[in-house]
Amino acid sequence: MRKLKTSDIPVFCRCVKKLGLKDEIQKIARESDSAKDVWAKGFDLIWNLFDIATEAAGEMCIYEFLAGPFEMTPEEVRDLDMDVLIENVQHLLNENNLVAFFKFAAASMK
Repeated sequence: MRKLKTSDIPVFCRCVKKLGLKDEIQKIARESDSAKDVWAKGFDLIWNLFDIATEAAGEMCIYEFLAGPFEMTPEEVRDLDMDVLIENVQHLLNENNLVAFFKFAAASMK
């Protein structure tokens, strides 16, 4: 697994736009001053993304976004065991500057 990179921003933004979560991302970016804030709000957002993706036929965009930091193909992400997925998402959230990531992503979606 790798840290988030600049190239993950456009993939994330496309996914957020496709799923209609732009306002939620911008709210997290505006209201978060610390990694703890983003962790609390970001973790909920990640699970909301999964929930919405299953209803909005957008699940592939989730796999495409996670494929980068997970260093897998989208198909490999899709086939992960649930415990591995949860562990990887927690690792992603813990090992990155999510304040900067969400703020940059929010600014990129204006």
